[in-house]
Amino acid sequence: MRLFVGIPLDEEARRGVERIVKKLKRGHWPVRWEKAEKWHVTLAFLGDDKRDLDSLSRLSSAVRKGVREIKAFEVGFKGLGAFPDWFLPRIVWMGLKGDLKSMGRMYKKVREELEKKGFEFDRKPFRGHITLGRVKKDAKRKHRLELGKYLKKQRELEIPQKWLVDRVVIYESELGSEGSGYKVIEEVRLV
Repeated sequence: MRLFVGIPLDEEARRGVERIVKKLKRGHWPVRWEKAEKWHVTLAFLGDDKRDLDSLSRLSSAVRKGVREIKAFEVGFKGLGAFPDWFLPRIVWMGLKGDLKSMGRMYKKVREELEKKGFEFDRKPFRGHITLGRVKKDAKRKHRLELGKYLKKQRELEIPQKWLVDRVVIYESELGSEGSGYKVIEEVRLV
């Protein structure tokens, strides 16, 4: 079982992102685009963890404690980007703007509580983004370079939708024949 804690998009934000992805798809880039229901901001990826009632209870408790003092806040979207870089992108993402201070605080608090409860998780620094797609493994270098150039030109792209962050979700990532799908284990509302 692969568990992670994330912030899902609301419907208005999802519609705005869908318009951008629709435009990107017209470019016929060698990218496997993520389904809209998978778009989120990751707070902590726990990886493979044994699923038992005790570990899920500890996980739920840590997340609840991590967000208990955080009020709902608003963010928006700004720009497209690529990981690891513009030259040979592997991941296409959309950046965020708005109350990133609250989002960063939530990231820090949830991770502190997870650590106190004995959970192992990735130690990557926070870079709030929405993963839109993954470049196909067999993509030619030429196409990756072209995609990177295009994304670099879109790094200041303004997207008008706002997004009210009012909940955090504990997800299970399930691998299937057509990639992964996410199952909601628990949803924690912000005050």
